[in-house]
Order: sequence, then C-alpha cells, then structure tokens
Amino acid sequence: MARERETYDIRNARLAARFAPSAGGRILSLTHVEHGDILVPLRDTSFDPANWPKAGAFPLFPFHNRLRDAAFRLAGQQVRLRPNTANGKDVMHGPAHRRPWRLALREADLLEMVLDYRSDEDWPFDFTARQRFELKEDGLAIRLELTNTGRFDMPGGIGWHPYFMHSGEIRVRVTAARQWTPFGPAGLSASVAWNNAASCDPGPATGVTRHYSGWRTATAQVDDGIAISLSGDAALSHLAVLQKTDYLCIEPASHVAGALETLPNACAETGLRLLRPGERLSGTTLLRVN
Repeated sequence: MARERETYDIRNARLAARFAPSAGGRILSLTHVEHGDILVPLRDTSFDPANWPKAGAFPLFPFHNRLRDAAFRLAGQQVRLRPNTANGKDVMHGPAHRRPWRLALREADLLEMVLDYRSDEDWPFDFTARQRFELKEDGLAIRLELTNTGRFDMPGGIGWHPYFMHSGEIRVRVTAARQWTPFGPAGLSASVAWNNAASCDPGPATGVTRHYSGWRTATAQVDDGIAISLSGDAALSHLAVLQKTDYLCIEPASHVAGALETLPNACAETGLRLLRPGERLSGTTLLRVN
C-alpha cells in the first residue's frame, strides 16, 4: 500500500539533498549547484514498499541483492523469508528499505535516520540500522551502522544502493582486487583475481550486475564535465555495478551478493558477518562530484 511521506532537506554551498525517512530511509534527490541532479530524482508524492522505484538511493540492511528461494541455513535450521520478487520465489535487498525509518538528527548539512527492526516474516531477527549523511565541499559522506539487538546470533551486512543520472554512453572504472562471477545454483561462489593496482572497466550498459571486492575507487564520467567517484572504508569492501540505459548503480556493501546462500559454510572472502547479540557493524563510503 502506498503511503505519503514527509521530506527533509540539507544543503551546503554546492550540494543539496532531500530525504524521506518514511519511504524506506531513502534519499529522494542529490543536486549540485552547477551540474543539477546527480541521483535520478524521486518525485512521486507517495511510496509503495512493494514496488520500490528505480530512483534516489536506499539502504541495504541486513543483506543486498538476491537471495534465491528466499531461504538459507543457520545453526542447523532452515531460515525461510517471505519472497518479494516478481517470480514469487526470491528475496531482494533485505527489508530495511521497505520499512518507515525515523529522523534522528538534522543539521544544516547533516542528517541521521534510524530503523528499529523487530523480527517478522521478512527477517526473523531484531536489529537497529542507522544512516548518517553529511555533505562535504565536493560530495556526500554516508555512514552505515547495523547492530544486532536480538538474543541470537544474526547474519548480516550493510550497503547503499544509489541510482545515478547519466546522459548516454558512459564508462565506469573500478580499481579492485577481485571480480566475482556466478557459479552454479549457490550464486556468487567463485572469483577471478585481479591485480590490486589494475583499473577494470565493466564495459557498456548490459543489464548485467558486476561484482567486485577489495575495491579502492569507482569512477564514472556520467555527462559532459560531470564525473562521480566513490570510495569506501575496509568494512565496505565489496561493490556491485549495474549500468542501464536510464540509470547507473554503483553499490558499496560489506559482503558479496548471494552471501547468505553460502551459509553455514561462508568463508571470510564473502564478507558476511555473524553478529552476536549487541555486536555492531559500521562502514563509511564517500561520494565525490567533480
């Protein structure tokens, strides 16, 4: 069911951002004083959590991308989630971006949103998620934080899913240690190593998501005279890149897509964490606009 949303703005001399906590903790727009919209603007007056828009940016808690058959194994038991995809079988991007968040803090150039999640059919664990956004002279710093507030160990991760504007033919360059490739029914469980110093070009828009780990930077020339770049700290060591004709996604995350499917035998390379009660995972990514 669609719901109306209340919006909040922050700005500095060069950038302005608009947020809607009730719309899944989303950024509705990010605008540069000279270059205009950086993100695909989300202008709808209502938000339907069952049909989320390909616009703005949303949080990825406690996992990202596709969980096939909406199930994984943990502590010897099968954990089943409620499917939310068109095929009626899978789950995408975790439940946090389909729940109303609350505004925790707002200053002229800074905003925080919080979600206190209680276990349900979409995710049978309690957690608190926090997003902190701070405008910089040339960009936006995004801090993500996940805390297990339940009584049991919880698998989990963090990530951020922006939809960038672009004018047509673009190229994204990723400096990364590794590219992950699909392998069998378990999803992304194989990888191809790259040299740490290599700059890797995912190629033109194909509709295929590319997955990297050990990345340093991702850059894209999205329009004449407009370039964006992302960098992340060690906690956000994974990256997903999707180029479409009408938007570009560059998604920093703590774990590779499909990591839940590797349980109970997940290795450290997947980035998936098993958070004990009270344990916290946090990471920061920086978006620059040039």
